[in-house]
Amino acid sequence: MFEINAVFRKLIGKGSNRRLRLKGKIPAIIYGKKKKNLNIELNHDYIKKIEIKKNFYIKPIILNINKKKIKVKIQNIQWHQFKLKIIHIDFLYYNFIK
Repeated sequence: MFEINAVFRKLIGKGSNRRLRLKGKIPAIIYGKKKKNLNIELNHDYIKKIEIKKNFYIKPIILNINKKKIKVKIQNIQWHQFKLKIIHIDFLYYNFIK
């Protein structure tokens, strides 16, 4: 199981997401049925290192957000069209996966 450090992001939208990517961060969201959506940011270089491991897409992931641990699974990863960069990640709360 992977553990990833994340930070809440207050600014959302196209411009703020572009500024995040320029700083080497990835905008992401965590969502699930009857739960509040959480907008977070992740370190791009760290995600790229662990993303190549085979269990990254299969096993649940622990996100450490402000000393709180949330168990999630990857729902979708959006990649840049021709660069090897991640643009955005969607996570799903692990409790809602069947």
